[in-house]
Amino acid sequence: MTEIARILVAEDDPRIRTVIERFLQAAGHDVTACPDGAAALAAFDAQGPFDVVLTDVNMPEMDGDALLQALKARAPAVPVIVLTARSEPELITELFKRDAFRFLNKPFGRDDLLAAVRAALHDAADRAPGERAIVHDEDGWIELTAPNRQEYLDRFQAFCEAIIASRLDDKAKSELKIAVQELGQNAIEWGNRLDTNREIRLSYRLHPDRIAIRIADEGPGFDPGTVPDPTVDPIKMIEAREAKGKRPGGFGIHLARRVMDTVSFNETGNVVTMEKRF
Repeated sequence: MTEIARILVAEDDPRIRTVIERFLQAAGHDVTACPDGAAALAAFDAQGPFDVVLTDVNMPEMDGDALLQALKARAPAVPVIVLTARSEPELITELFKRDAFRFLNKPFGRDDLLAAVRAALHDAADRAPGERAIVHDEDGWIELTAPNRQEYLDRFQAFCEAIIASRLDDKAKSELKIAVQELGQNAIEWGNRLDTNREIRLSYRLHPDRIAIRIADEGPGFDPGTVPDPTVDPIKMIEAREAKGKRPGGFGIHLARRVMDTVSFNETGNVVTMEKRF
């Protein structure tokens, strides 16, 4: 898969639009930049296909939400990156449910923009025709099902950060990130054994007073009660695992239990649910 792509940009602020266009062109991409959602949709119909779409949320004629829905109706697999200065959880949740690929909070830098585009290109290459990565149920759980790779864990983490941006202080946000990353990596490495043919299921449920996060893998599971406390003799534990060619284990579960309000596993041990109160 080439990293050079045809990219469609919808942004009504001419200064931001110009900066995005220059960043992407300097990276070698073919860019079509439009001042609103209606113009972007017309360009998509007339000049498509595009590999990635970037859209602002608040725009005249057609806003980013309407553009996202129209694009997904035409080309469900096209990754759409949302650019916004807004942080309302309800907005972010709705766009996530519509299969927005990632949020970039304004202001963002060149490196963040290019990294999001690279991740979107990988996602588009991996997704099967007609596959929908995001599902939600009547209980309020919103779930991302994805290949067993780190970039999809990063995508989920980015959405969680956007959703709780206004609900938690920096320390609590950092703790949530640590827990998601540690237990997500456990699912990728230990549960699915780094097998990219397996999938991980990453879900969240937003409550008025807390966020619940669920991480599931396709592995056989384990008994979390058998995992020793790594803080008892951390050096000995690290050396023992390094001798077996393994990264340090047990630290992820231990860290998650320290920084989250609740951490629990299902009976099999391949699904972990944790909560962080606002």
